[in-house]
Amino acid sequence: MAALDFLLLTCCLSGLLTVGSASNMENSLISDLFNGYNLKVRPAQPGERVVVRVGMILSSFVGLNMKNEEMSVIVIMNMEWTDPRLSWKPRDYGGIEVMRLPAGKVWLPDIVLINNNDGVFDVALHVSVQAYSSGRVTWHPPALYCSSCGVKVTYFPFDWQNCTMVFHSYTYDASEIDLQYALDDKGREIKEVLYDGSFSESGEWHIRHQPSRKNVRDDLYEDITFYLIIERKPLYYVFNIIIPCILITIIAIFNFYLPPDAGEKMGLSINVLLTLTVFLLLLADKVPETSLGVPIIVNYLMFTMILVTFSVILSVVVLNLHHRSPSTHSMPLWVRKIFIHMLPPYLGMLRPKVESPLPMPLATPQRRDKTMAIRRATDEYFIRKPSTSFLFPNPNRFQSEGMCTDLRKFIDGPSHYLTLPPELKSAIGAITYIAEALQAEKDFAALREDWQYVAMVVDRLFFWTFVVFTTVGTLGIFANASFNHTPTDPFKYP
Repeated sequence: MAALDFLLLTCCLSGLLTVGSASNMENSLISDLFNGYNLKVRPAQPGERVVVRVGMILSSFVGLNMKNEEMSVIVIMNMEWTDPRLSWKPRDYGGIEVMRLPAGKVWLPDIVLINNNDGVFDVALHVSVQAYSSGRVTWHPPALYCSSCGVKVTYFPFDWQNCTMVFHSYTYDASEIDLQYALDDKGREIKEVLYDGSFSESGEWHIRHQPSRKNVRDDLYEDITFYLIIERKPLYYVFNIIIPCILITIIAIFNFYLPPDAGEKMGLSINVLLTLTVFLLLLADKVPETSLGVPIIVNYLMFTMILVTFSVILSVVVLNLHHRSPSTHSMPLWVRKIFIHMLPPYLGMLRPKVESPLPMPLATPQRRDKTMAIRRATDEYFIRKPSTSFLFPNPNRFQSEGMCTDLRKFIDGPSHYLTLPPELKSAIGAITYIAEALQAEKDFAALREDWQYVAMVVDRLFFWTFVVFTTVGTLGIFANASFNHTPTDPFKYP
């Protein structure tokens, strides 16, 4: 038992001595590396360029703020360069191949995001750099970048955007630093943004292309530009804005199917107009304030609002026609011909009451016709069975009174055959008055029904007109979005 305890104590002391020796080696190496090291001096001879390789690993796509035209991403930068001052021989320092050094104590290429949108150029955390014995230095700092992204709103919400992140040295130009692509494990250039193992796709955007490209600008500065060509997933806007707007438009169309006597035609149209205004205000918070284009969905809302506005105006016209009466308006012949006799069959409307054909203009009745009418009235008087045409002298409301037999002329005027007693004249006069009053009341009701029928025909005409315009307009507006495809070549539309 004592021997086992002695063995354990010996192993612990040996391990402590080894750790202490390794720690002493690292301290000695750091002291030798930073002896006379100046982090403000480039690791190259005068006239030579420092090759800096830049890559990017995408950890999370936070989102695209359409209002502020700002893209937010979480990335891990991949930078690599050679610093001969940070090289050593591993055999002289206990076989140490890699050292992790504070980023604030070594030279950095000063690569920053130029097109940032929040004033933050640098990375989020200055992690330690990895220095290899060969002088190779790698740095993988994490960063939360908010870059400016010019948004094209023409096809919103069926759009795609091309957002860029431009990196170049804020201090050194192309004569001092040579920016190149990062290399993979096989030594090949990585000309695109890589995905982190924990990357999860955004619920609103789908990344179609993520290339990178080196550019040499006119001011002798080189940059590495990373492109994120993203395509919107429009399902949210389809179910929350487009489909409700289409349903509201259908309600506005069926406003013309609502009977005028219901008293809700104007209220329904105005409520639909106010609802569309609310949707337009909701979209105003999503779309940037730009005059370079009008989104498709805004075009559709404006198209719908114009249709609803016209429906309000036309509903006023329909109500005006519905409440007309013979005492205030006389119906023109062309109105009767078009809206009562011509249009109803084409609109699928069948009036239960068979409409009488329009009267044809007749010549002035001759004396012989008057004589025959008086003779027929006299015969009917003697057999005590007067006909309906005799008691109701105006059977057709479209004919003038001159074409009908006037019983008062027979009563008061001279007759070629007989003269009625005064009592009988008084009775026939009372009957004639009652007949005329009933006929006038019947004609008034019939003419009023005609105006109401005209209003119904106009309502049905506007209904089918709006159905056609709404269908064609909706298909025409949204079919235009089918031509907005994300380009297969990521540099076709830079």
